[in-house]
Amino acid sequence: MSAPDPWWDLALDPADRDSEDSARRRDADGTPLVNAPDSEGRMGLDYASYLGLDGLLSAGEPATTVPDERAFIAVHQLCEVTFRLMIVDLGVVAGTLARLAEAPDETVTEPLPDESGPSAFWRPAMTAAARLRHSARNVLPSIMPYVGRSDNDDVLFSSIEFSQFRHALTPSSGFQTAQLRLIQRAFAKGPLLDLPVFPGEAYGTHYAGCPVGHVALGDPLVLQGGHSRAFPEPGTPQALVGDLDTLVHEALARLADRAEHPPPRVRRLYPEEVDRAAARFRQTLGSAPEADAISGAFRQRLAAAAERENERRESLGDARRGAAALHGPLRGSILAFVLDRLAAADHALHAPDADSFFTVHRKTVRRHVADEGGTGGGGMPYLVTSQRYLLPLFPALVAYTDLGVMDERDRERW
Repeated sequence: MSAPDPWWDLALDPADRDSEDSARRRDADGTPLVNAPDSEGRMGLDYASYLGLDGLLSAGEPATTVPDERAFIAVHQLCEVTFRLMIVDLGVVAGTLARLAEAPDETVTEPLPDESGPSAFWRPAMTAAARLRHSARNVLPSIMPYVGRSDNDDVLFSSIEFSQFRHALTPSSGFQTAQLRLIQRAFAKGPLLDLPVFPGEAYGTHYAGCPVGHVALGDPLVLQGGHSRAFPEPGTPQALVGDLDTLVHEALARLADRAEHPPPRVRRLYPEEVDRAAARFRQTLGSAPEADAISGAFRQRLAAAAERENERRESLGDARRGAAALHGPLRGSILAFVLDRLAAADHALHAPDADSFFTVHRKTVRRHVADEGGTGGGGMPYLVTSQRYLLPLFPALVAYTDLGVMDERDRERW
């Protein structure tokens, strides 16, 4: 059995972190797990060991001697480190919302803090939610120029040099990022991970040794050893991340009786939206053999997912009324502050806006590979179909977000 991940040893109960002593991680005998004093009271922690720099700085193994490959690796590592922080922050918010079920009403509706600051119950969730928005809106898009151009138009990454090592990376692909898949599950996009939308030829050839057709991004064949990161074992703190959207709607439902007026129902997905997405998917297949059969099966799966989503939205009546309360009499609550930033993070990651992370990433890919397939088989056709036609079908916090957002200064709407 593997040792517990210390990043998930989180004290969300204020009583467990009300002092320097209570917050210290310790073993069964009470000895600090990190930087324990020796018999003479001396402590030996240093910067490199605290950050795990030996492992961090030696991570990754270039496949070629091409210098620019090092930048390529570093860019993806920077994204993955950011994803890791986002997942922990999502875990903090999800864990706080789970605890909210047993909290008194005054905690659920606690107003935004004055000079005295928020209560200890909400403090970690507030900073975590703010970091999530910052990571998605500012940090991730700022990483991509390392494989593109700088603000003054310097070329920071050569397409010619890229072509000298790209062939050596097959069938690995950024589509195998398990951490991003968990983030997407937190933001209600789990249904998309079950759709056979991704061309699986490279994975079938190299991993399975047989043809596999189109596969889902959540398939173990795609995620390989990362599958357990995208779908953590039930009962673990990481698994709670995937339940975030459900926990949000449960928290909203608790406020149903605080709405001043009956709100409109949550918008349904229309057949026309499914048809547009299916038609776009069909275009990606071109004249491939059995293209009509493949696209027909895809449309059937997407229509079934849309129907399940509509059934879910129909069940969100209490959550919808609670959302109306947060947009009305409880507009100054901490819960609304947190949900606004979750919605903004989802938008900053996935929306088809010019400055979202997915758009910046897609433009970077186009600059270097045009319409070629990716090393894992996806490439531009999949990226465009996913971002413009599929992801908008499944926004996060749907009972809350399609009523609008609280801070009109932020562009936080789908």
